[in-house]
Amino acid sequence: MARGELLRKLFQSHRRGNDEEFRSVALRVIAEEERKNNHRLAEDLKRILENGARPASAKRLSGTSVPRDEERQTLLVDVRDPQRTLAEIVLTQSGSEVIGRVLREYRQSELLRAHGLQPATKLLFCGPPGCGKTLCAEVIASELGLPLLYTRFDAVVSSYLGETAANLRKVFDYASSGRWVVLFDEFDAIGKARDDASEHGELKRVINSFLQLLDSFVSPSILVAATNHEQLLDPALWRRFDEVMMFPRPTIHDIRTLIRQKLRNFPQSLDIKEAASKMRGMTHADVEQVCLSAVKAAILDERDIVDSALFADAVAKQRTRLAMSEGDGRPR
Repeated sequence: MARGELLRKLFQSHRRGNDEEFRSVALRVIAEEERKNNHRLAEDLKRILENGARPASAKRLSGTSVPRDEERQTLLVDVRDPQRTLAEIVLTQSGSEVIGRVLREYRQSELLRAHGLQPATKLLFCGPPGCGKTLCAEVIASELGLPLLYTRFDAVVSSYLGETAANLRKVFDYASSGRWVVLFDEFDAIGKARDDASEHGELKRVINSFLQLLDSFVSPSILVAATNHEQLLDPALWRRFDEVMMFPRPTIHDIRTLIRQKLRNFPQSLDIKEAASKMRGMTHADVEQVCLSAVKAAILDERDIVDSALFADAVAKQRTRLAMSEGDGRPR
């Protein structure tokens, strides 16, 4: 059957809600790509089909199988459909190399296993807030066609003795049921060093439980732990991860790239170099917020372009917000 006809049937079955027909046609599309030697694309399509990201996410979230805290009955995880891609993130050269290696190893995991090797699937992301750790986990999920399983530590951490460790086990058991990018954000909430005198015995037991769960976790998934305070982590955690990636604040060059990226769909008359120099020290999230604020202001003021004055005003407002968040309320 011609490719055009296959795609027509694929869309028709989707519109009719006929899952069985959709899967049958999708498998034929995958087989066609295999015949063309597009093995990487075929593998990605197969992985997306097996996960069924959108419909499967909805079913899992609405079903009773999603793990919950026993006492509060709050969900321990969120299943998210990733939208951001590699084109939307600015990484250091070493960071780009790490992500490229992780993606390649995952896509070629069967080849590695045939030689007795395992792909890198346990990643530790470290760096200040707003520098792209959570975004990078979403990008990995998007690039691999996997849903993002976001662990809600506000629900996992319990005041009841033994309940936090039990919640973690539920999360790992659930993660073992499919293919995901599993994100443990704000990981230092449970990963603090066991010799920290300020921490009580319960948290030390939680860390021991997490280490055991991490060691025994066998799944065709990628696990990402992200922390803003890597200096607090227990030393035993570091060697459990295949890759450790640092997320520093953006350089001036990175800020220029971010400005161009975030304003690419709206006309601007900025001196990018000058604009970036005034944003030194800001995080990736700060730069994105400035660009969005400038675009919104231009639209609401019925302007056709983001000019230097409008952008400078957005920068000043972000500086004020940052100063207020630091507690003294004065611009810096």
